[in-house]
Amino acid sequence: METVPSAVLNKEILGRLDIEALCSLACVNRALRFSVESQALPSLSSLHLSTISPDGQTLIHILGRCKALCSLTLNCLRLQDHSLCAFLTPRIRELNLWCCSSLSYQILASIGHNCPNLRVLMLELADKESPHLFENNLAIMLTSCLQLESLSLKIRGFGVEVDACAFQSIIFFLPSTIKSLKLQPVLERDAFFLIRRIGRNLMETVQPPILTSSYYSSFNLRSLSLVLDVITDELLITITASLPFLVELDLEDRPNTEPLARLDLTSSGLQSLGSCHHLTGLSLTRCRHNHQGTFKRVNDMGMFLLSEGCKGLESVRLGGFSKVSDAGFAAILLSCHSLKKFEVRSASFLSDLAFHDLTGVPCALVEVRLLWCRLITSETVKKLASSRNLEVLDLGGCKSIADTCLRSISCLRKLTALNLTGADITDSGLSILAQGNLPIMNLCLRGCKRVTDKGISHLLCVGGTISQSLTTLDLGYMPGISDDGILTIAAAGIGIIDLCVRSCFYVTDASVEALARKQPDQEKSKQLRRLDLCNCIGLSVDSLRWVKRPSFRGLHWLGIGQTRLASKGNPVITEIHNERPWLTFCLDGCEIGCHDGWQFHESGFI
Repeated sequence: METVPSAVLNKEILGRLDIEALCSLACVNRALRFSVESQALPSLSSLHLSTISPDGQTLIHILGRCKALCSLTLNCLRLQDHSLCAFLTPRIRELNLWCCSSLSYQILASIGHNCPNLRVLMLELADKESPHLFENNLAIMLTSCLQLESLSLKIRGFGVEVDACAFQSIIFFLPSTIKSLKLQPVLERDAFFLIRRIGRNLMETVQPPILTSSYYSSFNLRSLSLVLDVITDELLITITASLPFLVELDLEDRPNTEPLARLDLTSSGLQSLGSCHHLTGLSLTRCRHNHQGTFKRVNDMGMFLLSEGCKGLESVRLGGFSKVSDAGFAAILLSCHSLKKFEVRSASFLSDLAFHDLTGVPCALVEVRLLWCRLITSETVKKLASSRNLEVLDLGGCKSIADTCLRSISCLRKLTALNLTGADITDSGLSILAQGNLPIMNLCLRGCKRVTDKGISHLLCVGGTISQSLTTLDLGYMPGISDDGILTIAAAGIGIIDLCVRSCFYVTDASVEALARKQPDQEKSKQLRRLDLCNCIGLSVDSLRWVKRPSFRGLHWLGIGQTRLASKGNPVITEIHNERPWLTFCLDGCEIGCHDGWQFHESGFI
């Protein structure tokens, strides 16, 4: 490396590496450490730290050397306001802050004061303060960031009603430069006011009698995403009338009770979407967390009208349409010839018949997700396999999926993600899957009760493509998985960096030891980054000794909720936390990365 010119080293080699690779390279020798600290880090324009949760001291150590950052993405699970404010500068153009469990609403005002040139802001906050305080700080931020083009604000808490009034006054301060807007949560009545005001501003800025798309381009909301208390016909009609050049629309509602007939979505509301001629992405979902409700007033006719009016759709996501049958969903598939992404959730009447004619038409599908559709069987998968460009296939909760379709799946040479949660597959099926040339990186077998340790051996030990490409493996809630299966993963799963074995009751300390002893020194072997051991009741407190240095050198996140290890007063956890500040302990039972429960965390690592 000493013979490589410094300009080539910094631009062509170091300049192409991410922060973790740079940190590893700096440990090789003093010369490389000097190059990384004096040249590579100060010249970084973008930094992405969403997979780890640094504390304040670690953040200072990293960002203190990065003087040219324009784009910053952080997991803020363990950060306070003062840790972050020092790095908010006028140079920042894009700021993405995830899992802000300890940040106050004051951070909004700080962003406005320090980042006036901001173009993109994504912020996830916990519902811990008053809506009035949120409104005041939001107003300061919006009146300071006058070049903002994309704004995503999510307040996560116990329900949609908690802080739903926090966005009531946002329209009075929203910059006219906004082209993408995502808000969570919002009351339907406030969404009306917001959309009508934006539409009125649009009309007031247009003078020519003929309105063209190019004329709107300087002031036009192109993408709208809202999480509401209820989706109604009137809301959809207002959106289509006020935002005729909308490209992406994402609406989710979380009603606490069954909506009244006049305050619900019907087929008439779907028909109104036909006036949005530029619409390429549509997502309409009814969440079942608060109330086991669905869109009961939308039937096949609504889907027929939607498919006729929106033939240019490239992405469709539909959740909770319990009265729509195969004919309605097939209309979308057959009419939208540019459709690349298709997702349906909790559709009681969706069956194999919806995909019967799929092989007879040109198919551009790249991503298909059919979640908790109980009538879907292996026959649907065989039809979908005709789309050779398929990269993502999610069949989570489709319990009639069996081994018979796995040979068809094994022929998909571009498939990178496969979810078979709850499927009726066996060890023999995994053997078939392993023999194909699948470049699968993300595989979920959660709840596959007929798969055992032998199936994991078939998957990883036959030398197929999947054994080399697999990086994320979910084996949660599988009674057939024990220490033998984990020993196989430690020995043969050379690329696995995320592993979930939650609620595998036969996993013991021997598994933790095997994973801790995994050697990443061999070619293509990677270190484990995130490990979910939640509710593994076979573990003892003694297994924590394997989490100490030098074991698990690359581990960033460890989930030990509902185990004997999860004691908040355990001095061993505190000791490990002090010697490994990059490691996040989750004792609350969250899924990997705490993406589903960070808002309830009282502190960063416990």
